Amino acid sequence: MQDRVSDRIENLNFDEAGDRSFFDLSTTGVCCYHTKRLVKDSFVSVKINDLVLRARVVYCQDRQEGFRLGMQFGNVSSQQQKELNECVDKFSRGVPIACSIINEGK
Repeated sequence: MQDRVSDRIENLNFDEAGDRSFFDLSTTGVCCYHTKRLVKDSFVSVKINDLVLRARVVYCQDRQEGFRLGMQFGNVSSQQQKELNECVDKFSRGVPIACSIINEGK
């Protein structure tokens, strides 16, 4: 397994608008449980609060009630990276966030 490029925050405590299946967030990617199998190396859009980022599916592992997905953000503009860094920083201090997968397979 590769070493992580950035620190991650696990067991996210989402607000009511968030998808509680997301449990791992860093400035380079996110991990979640999902009901659908997604193909490795396919792309999705991940929404974190108002920020929408394109992410590549790095892995999709079978689990008892669905799938565990690891996704890596790609083609992140400097403004998006700044917003993502701020979001990760705020969450690490207890500020709740909302996350969801949108536009699967795009």
